[in-house]
Formats: sequence, C-alpha cells, structure tokens
Amino acid sequence: MESFITDVVSKLEAKDLNRSHFVLPSRRAAQAFSKELFQTQTQSFLAPPIQSIEEFIETVSEVKLITNLETIFQFYEVYQEHTNPNKQEPLHQVYNWGQSIIQDFNEIDRYQINADQFFGNLKAIKDLEHWSKSDIKTELVKNYIEFWESLPKYYHELKAKLKSENRAYQGMAYQEAVSNLEKFTNSNDSQFYFIGFNALNTCEENIFQYIVRQQRGEIFWDIDSYLLEEHSAGMFMRNYSKNWSIHSNSALKATTTTYTDRKNIRFYGVSKQIGQAKLVGDLLSEMPRDELQKTALILGDESLLQPILNSLPENINEVNVTMGLPLSSTNLSSLFDTLFKIRSSNQEELHYKILFELIEHPILKKAYQEELFLIRKDLNDNNIVFQSKEAFFKKWNRLDGSLLTILKLSLNNTNSSVNEFLIKCLEIIELLKPHFQEEKLSLEYLYGFKKLFIKLKNLLSKTELIKEFKVFHQIYLDILSSETLDFEGSPYKGLQIMGMLETRALDFENIIITSVNEGILPSGKSQNSFIPFDLKKAYKLPTYKEKDAVYAYHFFRLIQRAKRCHFIYNNSTSGIEKAEKSRFLTQLETFKTPLHSITNYAVSANTGHNKTSLEVVDKTPEMMTQLKSLFANGISPSALTTYIRNPIDFYHRYVLKLQEVDEIEEDISYKTLGTVIHDCLDLLYRNFKGKLLNEADLDHMLKSYPKTMTLLFEERFQEEALRHGRNLIDFEIAKQQVKRFLILEKNLVKDHALKIIELEKKDEKYLEVEGLDFKVKLKGTVDRVDLLNDQLRIIDYKTGKVDLNQLKIPEEWQDFTEDYQYSKAFQVLFYALLKEDSLGEHGETGIISFKNLKSGFMKCGVPKSENNLKELVGEFKIELEALILEILNSEIPFTEKPV
Repeated sequence: MESFITDVVSKLEAKDLNRSHFVLPSRRAAQAFSKELFQTQTQSFLAPPIQSIEEFIETVSEVKLITNLETIFQFYEVYQEHTNPNKQEPLHQVYNWGQSIIQDFNEIDRYQINADQFFGNLKAIKDLEHWSKSDIKTELVKNYIEFWESLPKYYHELKAKLKSENRAYQGMAYQEAVSNLEKFTNSNDSQFYFIGFNALNTCEENIFQYIVRQQRGEIFWDIDSYLLEEHSAGMFMRNYSKNWSIHSNSALKATTTTYTDRKNIRFYGVSKQIGQAKLVGDLLSEMPRDELQKTALILGDESLLQPILNSLPENINEVNVTMGLPLSSTNLSSLFDTLFKIRSSNQEELHYKILFELIEHPILKKAYQEELFLIRKDLNDNNIVFQSKEAFFKKWNRLDGSLLTILKLSLNNTNSSVNEFLIKCLEIIELLKPHFQEEKLSLEYLYGFKKLFIKLKNLLSKTELIKEFKVFHQIYLDILSSETLDFEGSPYKGLQIMGMLETRALDFENIIITSVNEGILPSGKSQNSFIPFDLKKAYKLPTYKEKDAVYAYHFFRLIQRAKRCHFIYNNSTSGIEKAEKSRFLTQLETFKTPLHSITNYAVSANTGHNKTSLEVVDKTPEMMTQLKSLFANGISPSALTTYIRNPIDFYHRYVLKLQEVDEIEEDISYKTLGTVIHDCLDLLYRNFKGKLLNEADLDHMLKSYPKTMTLLFEERFQEEALRHGRNLIDFEIAKQQVKRFLILEKNLVKDHALKIIELEKKDEKYLEVEGLDFKVKLKGTVDRVDLLNDQLRIIDYKTGKVDLNQLKIPEEWQDFTEDYQYSKAFQVLFYALLKEDSLGEHGETGIISFKNLKSGFMKCGVPKSENNLKELVGEFKIELEALILEILNSEIPFTEKPV
C-alpha cells in the first residue's frame, strides 16, 4: 500500500525543498510528512517549514493567538464597558453564554461575513421569535432586544481591543492572515504546498486560491475517484472544482482509485462501551506483529481510551496513543473535586460524609493508611455526624505532620480567596509527592495537576475578573476537561491509537473504528450557537449537514487504501444512550461495491456462566476447641438462629470472629430504634417492679415517656440530627409506638391483675447434653417476665412486624431447627427454657410486636395442642440438644445455605 503522504513526497522529488513551505491539516500529519520526506531524500538540504494550518495562519497573520478562555475575559471587559451597569450580568453567567458568542464570532470571521449586515439580520430574526414588534413590550423583552442591538458593538470593540494589543482569537487571526497574505508572500520566495485538506473555510479558500493564482504553490488533495463523483465524502471538493477559478480550465482530479479494490469489511454490534473494549482486545490478540505495525485503532468516542488500554492483549508490545490520557479521568481528580466541594459548601461544621470522602480517598489512604483508619474508627465508634473543625483538630493534633497539614489545608478553606485556595492545592501536591516516589504514574498525575494549578495561577495574575469562587470553579472544570497526560510512544512504531480528526492525511492497511453510532459518527445536529439554521444557510456558514460531510470524508477516506476494516458499534440502548448503527455503515452496505466483502457480527461479551458452588468448611481440631469454648462460656439464641439461617454465617461470626463494620448512623436504623424502645420501656417500668399496676401508674408513664425517649435518642444522636428530616419522622413514630403500647397496657390493667416480675434480665442455665463431656451454658436477656392474673408470661418485644403464624410450632417439630421461619418461636422457647424452674403449670411465652399491637401478646405453641409450656420446653430441649450436637460434630462441616 502506498500512502497518500508517500505519493505526495514522490511528486516533490523535482522540487527545490530549500525554498518549500509545507502546510498540513494537523501536527500529527505534519510529523508523518516530515518523517517520509527526510527518509526519501538522498542529498542534504535545509529542513523546510512544515506546519499545521493553525501554525501557518499564526505565522501569516503576525498576531499572537489567544485561547478561548482569554477571549472570554476580553469579551467580558468589553461587555462591562458597553453595557448599562444596572443590566449587567455577573461573570459566571456571561461565562456560560459567552462561549457560544465567541464561537459565533469565530465563524463570522473565518467565513469573512459582513458583520453589520449579519447582526442586523440576526436581530430581526430574534425580534420575530419573541414578538417584540408588539406595541406593548415587557421589561424582559426590552432587555432582550437591547442585547441583540448591542452585539455588533461588542464584536467590533472586542476586535479593536485585541488588535491594539496585536492579539487575536482564532477567527480574527484568519481574517488578519488574509489581509496580510500579499505582504507575507512578497517578503519571501518560498513555494507553498497545502497537503491533505478537505473542508475549508472562506479565509482558507481565499488563501489557497491566491497562492495558486500567483503561481507560488500547489494543493495536493486526497480523494478517491469513486468518492469524488457523487458521494457525500466528496461534497467539498466537488464545490471547489466547480466554483474555484483556478479549476475553470482543469477540474479537480482524484488522487486514487483504490476505494473500490478488494477489501475485507466487518461490522460488529456489541453491547456497551466495555463490550467494545473487550472486542478490540480480542481483535488485536489475533493480529500478527507485522500487521499491528500497519494498524490504527480509531476511537469514535474518546472516553473509550481507558477501558481499551486496560483490555490490550499481551501481544501488544508497542503502542502510540496520540490523544493523551484525560487528567479528569485520573483518581487524583476526585481528590480535588472534594476540596472544591468543601470550599464551595463554606460550612464551619464538618459533616461525616464530606470527611469520609476526604479520608477515604485512595491517594490519601495509600500515603497515610494507619492514621486515617484511626480517624474513621473514632467517627464510627462515637457516631459523630457533625463536629466543629476546632474539635476535630484538637482531637487529632498528634497526627503525622504532613497528614495534619493536608487535612488543615483541605478542611480550613472557609472564606479562603481563590488565590489562597490555589496555593493550598499546590502545597498539598508537594506534601504528597514524597509518598509516591516509587509510583511513577501517581507522580505523573501529581505533576499534571501541578501544571494545571500553575496555569490557573498565571491566569489569575493577568486578570482581576476571577474573584468569585463560582467562576473560578467553572474555569477549573473547563481547563481540566482539556488537559491530558501525554503518553510516550513512537508515531512510527507499533499500534497507533488516535481520535478521528488525528487521522487526517494518514493511511493504514488495517483500521479498527469504535463507536460507529449515530450521534457519534457523525455527531448529529447538536451545535453550540446562537445563529439559526436558516441564517447559516443564507450566509453559507457550516450547518450540521456540512459537519456530517466532514465526518463522511474522514471516515470513507480511511477506507480508500485500507485492506481490512473493523467497524464496531454499540447495539444496546440504555437510558438516553443511543444504539443506532451509523448511517456510514448503512451506506457501505446499501451502495456496496463488487469487491467489498462485508460481514455482520452480533457479538456478546464472553462472560461464560460461572456456576457458584455453595461454600463448605470442614471443622479442624482448632475450630472444635473454639466451638467447645463458645458453648461452655455461653451460647445465645441469636447465635443458634444464625446457624439455622446459614451455617456459614455462624462460622464467619462466631468462629472467625468477623464482625460487621460499624457505620455512622445519620439516619436512625431499625436496630437503634428497637434498642431505644426496649430501653425506654425498661426505664418506665423499672420503678413498678413487684407491684400490681393500675391506671394511675400507666398515666404516669404516659406523661414521662416523651422525655425518656428524647434522652435516650440524644445519647446516640446529636440533638441537631433529630430536629428535621427522616430522623424526626422516625423519632415521632417511635414515640407513637410506645404511646400506643402504654395505652394498650392501661386498658389491660382495668380488668386484669398485672405485675412486673423482671425486666431486661440476663439469665443463664447449664444444660447437660448426652455425648458431651462438658455442660453447655445457655444465656440470654429476657425483655420482660410478668404475672397476668397470676399466670406467668415470658415476653419478647419486637419493634418489627411479627404475625401469630411465626410463633406456631410445626407438628412433630419437623424442620424446627433447620428452617429459619421458626426462628421467632425458637427464641421465645429458648427464653422459656432459661426460666424452666419457675414456669409452673400455666406459663406462657410469646411476643409483643410494636407493628402489630392490635394482636397484643402472641403466644407460642403447637396449634390444636393442649400441651402446657412446661411440656413444650421439654420437647424443645430435645430439639435444642440435637442442634448443639450437630454444631459440635467434627464430621459435619459448615455448609452454606442458598439464602
């Protein structure tokens, strides 16, 4: 395959290179041209200027190009000077719409449009859109009209201001280049060669035609004869051939006829971005090394870069990534996002979530793991939702010096100026550097952000406008979105990974293009402009149709000299994400040439179904020793029901001693709610133990319960946390539940004798189990034991909902110690066993459910059975002993249940 650049260089052999000046669409193309030019020359010569079009325009215009950001600031100064102070908008608002205005100014200048006439038409259209021709105009409509009337003034004043400083935004530089072109060409004797261009703006058209008419240069187009004839990819070149005077005698000629040659073209429909990345890895893994040298991986959507880099197969030894890694996608970006969030919130008190966001960041955890663990543990253990910064730093003033400094720099940002904030960010970077001397990638991230903040600092020194933190944050995000970390690689070796625009003037035998979807290739109708479509058409400004043709040229030009083409598109719709195959692929299929072999594939991710096997853990002698110790020192009903639910959970919690991590409770959990209600009832009834309760006693409790509840909640939560939101609702619900329970109790004592015997009492009982050489200790805390009409009741409070069915014992006790649905009955019978010696003939055990208070006390028992509680406990003891023997049987492993 002879590439376009090789073909051009071969035609330059007879030219005087010492007097040549080459211009290409991009720096990447200029670099490839330089290599080819120098490799083919056998004699020494002075290296000629080889520039991208932007560099050439800056050279010809003799002005200093400024960035869009600098243009916005210059525009705002003009806006302030020429707008009524009472109607001026702040910078952070102008910054948003001003970017579209600057883009439109660029378009007007690049296409050499009469600005006054154009803005007059634009104002007339805007008038019609908002019915401003009406005799009655609101203040809003008046301001709107005034803005469009002022737009020409802003435009001319901005250009005059920049011209006086010999500076220009891009469109203005193009206009200056056209004006200065004759002077520039007369000042040197170079021959100019324009190589690989397609869509030209009016300024570029005039420059190119002037050079050729003056016989000072030549244009090398790159297009296949098939595409030039009628294809959308050749739209611009057909126009040049038809309308340019330099082509009046000789039409623009195609440079190749290879588009219709034999080509192997494959379409792959695959789900999501990650599916595309995996498929790219699979395609590359099948390529021999010599093929990889001729391959370009082109990302339609550049956000695919990181997933693809992570999916590259082992046979890829050399890669050149042209686009660079976005700084915004590094993990350090989220650290500075947190710092911006802390500064923007401007709070004196620290909320645990923002504190966790900081101390849990991977960068800080890697550098200060032990110290940050202690901070997190303290916050969890003490359930600290809010705390003052002063209290936080007083508690942790003995931390590692650099960590303490980082935390102070990060958290003490309240009311800090933009400049102070920048200095703090730079200090944090310097403090982190010593901890990552062995991690080159992290050092690169730190260096990238250091450069970014220095750039912002320099920007601050040039303008007084960035005083508001809100504006500064917008600017930071804009600059961050365009900052990249450049990869080291050779543009001439290995796999080339690039964006679509970077392929201009380049050719490859193998191409892989990802995200070939509508809305990406081509990008569709979205545009950032105040200029209506009809006005753009009238003034021959590019619309979405022209932009589609630009994409078509880049796409189909890549196919011209390629032999193997792989086009990958997303075929899975999710939310607003499109999954429509690009029209370019449809065109390839519909207007298929005879020698194009096109194959469609629907690709699914190679996930393979991994059958999950249930965990089985054999009991070792060490485990048996630990289990015997557990049962000898005291086993609770909750431990045993954990085993019934899932033996593996029992193994994790009681053998391995793995505990759930305590989390800070900002919202009241069900567990805390239950504990508070239990404790409240304990405190309310404590002074009435051993006496018959009457209505007056319950009235006293009904008066005192709100205060008791409040005190108990405030022991666990800061007072502020109970005043609003979900916590306030939960708090009120808990009070209502206690109130309803006390009213139920009051109605009970009207007609019945009720005496409280025990409250929240910890009980123990030793059980001799045949086959064990030690006594098993049973332990548990019984919520309440009372006498109702001289009948003993063992009561367990449940704040969740419990139905009577959950307390029914199955016939013949079938599956009682295997099925978790009987756990509530198991628990209350366990408590009854602890009280076995005092049960008597008419004892009862059961539950009062606070979410099912209408059912009152629900008794545990066997349906349609006349067995009393003492007999039930005897039968339960047999089931319990069997369960204990199973757990203590070294031959029976802990086997996971499918929960």
